[in-house]
Parts: sequence; structure tokens; C-alpha cells
Amino acid sequence: MPTPRILRLVVAILVSLAANAVSAQVAPTPVNHVFQFMQSGVCTAWSDGQPSKATSYLWIPENCQRVRGLLILCANVPEHRLVGHELIRRVCAANDLAIVWSTPSFMNFKRTEPGKKKMSDEWATTVAFLQQQLDALAATSGYAEIATAPWLPIGESGHLLMVDALVETQPERCLAGVWLKNNHLPSKNRTVPALVVYGTGQEWSQDKSDIRTQWNAISKAYDGILDQRAKNPDWPLSYVIDGHSGHFDCSERLTAYLARYIDAVAKARLSIAGSPTLKPVNLATGFVADLPVPGHENKSVIPAARPTPASTPAALPWYFNQAAATEAQAFAAINWQAETQLPVFLDAEGKPRPHDFNGVTNLKSVPFEADGLTFTVRGTLAETIPAGFLNAGETLARGPATPELEWLCGPIEPLGDGRFRIALDRVWLGGGATYVALRQAGTPAIRGIVQPAGVDLRGALRNTTGQPQKITFAPPADVRANSAPVPLSATSDSGLPVSFFVVAGPAVIKDGHLALTAIPPRTKFPVTVTVAAWQWGRRTAPAVKMAEIVQQSFKITAP
Repeated sequence: MPTPRILRLVVAILVSLAANAVSAQVAPTPVNHVFQFMQSGVCTAWSDGQPSKATSYLWIPENCQRVRGLLILCANVPEHRLVGHELIRRVCAANDLAIVWSTPSFMNFKRTEPGKKKMSDEWATTVAFLQQQLDALAATSGYAEIATAPWLPIGESGHLLMVDALVETQPERCLAGVWLKNNHLPSKNRTVPALVVYGTGQEWSQDKSDIRTQWNAISKAYDGILDQRAKNPDWPLSYVIDGHSGHFDCSERLTAYLARYIDAVAKARLSIAGSPTLKPVNLATGFVADLPVPGHENKSVIPAARPTPASTPAALPWYFNQAAATEAQAFAAINWQAETQLPVFLDAEGKPRPHDFNGVTNLKSVPFEADGLTFTVRGTLAETIPAGFLNAGETLARGPATPELEWLCGPIEPLGDGRFRIALDRVWLGGGATYVALRQAGTPAIRGIVQPAGVDLRGALRNTTGQPQKITFAPPADVRANSAPVPLSATSDSGLPVSFFVVAGPAVIKDGHLALTAIPPRTKFPVTVTVAAWQWGRRTAPAVKMAEIVQQSFKITAP
């Protein structure tokens, strides 16, 4: 029988192969992301005394004997995609990393808004609330090391501040920090390894500036990174500039890069013996690279231990290995003087929808199919700068292809060809948003671009009028591990079909049944499985309101 070390090596090889063949993967989907355990809690320790709620979900690799570290994420936009992504989970399995995903978040933004209080005022409370969740998950799961394992926090948008909180408060416990898409650095810490990804084409408030030029004004941002490396030469700061992207998305290519970063930092910092004490980073074993942005056309990748040539800036972004440095350069190796194109979303009549949500589109109406759940989103390329934008009416470039629709986050299942189906999941319970995107490839002369749109599931698209309905959901009986699929029985008094999703537990929904998944070997029995039954309602006559979701739980006992 292969040893655990051999198995990890095999998985690592598979991760590497998969990461280099991103285009061959199935499109990411929110359906059936397995989290075996969950913990809800209330924090009352905030300075204003007002409580906040959080629910944290824990996934442990199915063959993991001992958890060596934790990815920590909360619910913004790309996090939903990342926590269940095949590449991320494979690399976690290869390195015995678990994933903790919090929705609603353990971070309370009411107490971290600039101008109201210092953002650091509540960091200790944020970390203490997270620790409370981890202590409970350690006890529930049977993996006691969940309470003490090192952290790798990953955040986007508002949850960049969550990464700050963990890195600044407990740097000795952080493998690294990952700050996605904004040009954001931690407030003070210059010791914890950092991966900062900057999507230069920021979509928020894009209507306030010239979209043809705002994406390539990057000199100040990059000079700031070089300055930080010069002032902190021992800081392992890796940097990626994605000129074809902005604030919201995490492309398959970027996801593959992130997976490789997780693998590299885990191998460099985690103890083989399982100790929570992290190994220091040896910067001399890494590589530095100048990124090919305007004014920095030098494309050499240099071993960090070798003196920097006189023609190259003295302090450059640092990378764990040559491949990471080369790929970072490849991200930035675009035509920074390219023309701009702009995908726009179309309404049912084929007219461009307005950018009515801080410069992006909010889909408040979509054409539903007969099932009341499936809808289609269409897009095209704008001929001119849209109304309401700076320089509206001026001509835009247009690439040769048609923009492609993709899922970014939220409880909708991508079906292909711009079709999506409502598929409620734990994000709905946590209050998370829903986004899709139009991705348009570039050419040597025209910039590639991504444009997001909110899907207003909780507002305009929710069925709030018509006949009320009520779900009756019989709780499943307890079962033993390795049992056959568990039948689920639920009805609505409206007569409409009822759907299900797994809130938490080692199980997935298949053909209306609950199929148990493999249970990590040190799991503490019995294991609780919680299933939710839902019915979206109907807009066509006779209209039916969305039903209140009903949850039932049962136990999996030891085999």
C-alpha cells in the first residue's frame, strides 16, 4: 500500500498537471461544494456592544490524517468560486490543508469603516471571534489541531481587511496572506509572505473616469511596490499585475497561479512533523523579477541570491520559484497602450442595460424559462462609451469575438451558452451576493476585459407576491457511514416541486437523493448532516410566493 508521503506526491503531480491545463477543466459551479462541518456563533465583544453572527464551514481533505494548515476565506465575490474549485482543493489535499469559509463573515465591517474608527481597533475581536469558531470546529470534527493550525487568509474587496486583521494580529501563525485584485498591502506587517494581485481595470465607479485610459495608469502602483521591497528587502512580497481584469473576478488562469502559490508556501513553511511552528522563508532560494509594465521592459528573472544587474531596479517583487516569477511577468506582458473594448449586458429587447450600480450593471429582470428557475443572460460589445460615463458617446474598439458569460459567485448554476439556473445553497443562508460576468478576449491591439453584473436574486427577482406556500420536509433517519444514497421527502402545499441542498455534512445532492461522500479518517462520530428544502415560487399566473426554507438534520454513525 502506498505511504501517505507517496500519495501526497502523486496528488502534487496531479495538481501541477491540472494547473497547466486550465482550459481543459469544466466551468466552476457552486453546486455540491462539500463542507463536512459547520459552526455558527455570535460575537458580543465589539466595542459598541452590538452582536454579530457568523457561520464558518470546514472542509477537510477526505484522506487527511492530520491537518497542517487552514485556508481562511469569507464571502465576497471570488471566494465562493475558490473554496470549491478543483485546483484549490487538490493542492490542499496534497499539503493536508483544510478550508474554513465564513458566510456570514466573522468580520464585522460596521466597525472597520475608514473615518468611523481605526480599522485596527477591532482586529483583536475579529481574530478572537474566528478562534471561537475554530475551537468549536476542532471539537466537532475530531481534528483537534484545527484550533492551533497555521492560517493562510485569502481575501478580496472588503475582506482584504480580514487578511490584514489576521496578519497584523497573529503574524507568527500566518503562512502567508493573499490580497486579491486591489493594490492593497497590509498596514504595517512586512514579515509575513504576501501575494498581492492587482486587477488594474477597476469596475467600481468606472463611469467616473475615462475607461480607455484608467486601466493602464499603473506606474504609481508598481513604483509603490518597488519602494516597499527596497525599504523591506527581507519581505517575501510576490506581486501580480492583471491588466485584463479588475475588481471582481478570479480567472481560471489566476486560480491556477493561486493554487501553485499555496503549494509553494505550504512546502516552504509547514512543518513535516505537524508542529504549528512555521519555518522561516529563505529568500535566497527564491527569484526576483521586474514586471514588463511601462518603464520596466526588462524581462529578466533573477535568482534572489544573485546580484541585480545595474540596469534593473535594486528591489523587485520576490517569488518562491522561477515558474512563479515567469508567470507573473506573463500576466503583465500585454500591450499597455491597447485600445479599450467594453462588454455590455442586454435586456430582453436586445438593448444595453444601464450601469446603475456604482458603475456596473445590476440585473433586476431576466427572461425565465417555464420552470421559473432557468434564465438567460446575453451580452455584446458597446459601440460607444455608454450614457452616464465620462466621455459618453465616443467610439470604442470592438474585438472579433462575442463576450462569454460566466458565473462569479452566488447560488446560480451555470448551464452554458449564457443560461443559469437558480440553485440555492449555503450562500443564500449567509446573505451573500450573486454575480455573473462577461469576459471578452483581447487582441494584440485591443485589451481583454471582464465586466461583472449583479443578479438581484434577493430583491427584484425574488418571488414575493402571490399565494403563500409551506414546505413539509420529513427528517431523514440516521444512517451508518458508507450507506447507500439517502432518500429525501419534501412537498409544498402549492404542489410545486421542492429542491434540496446540503448546508453541511459529508454529502451531496444527486437526483433528489442524498449521496454520502468519503469521511476524513479521524472524524468524530456521529457526524451531523443538515439539509435544506426550498421552493422558489412562480411568477406566472397563478403566482406563488417563495417558500420559507426548511432545514432538517440527521446523524451519520460509525460504520
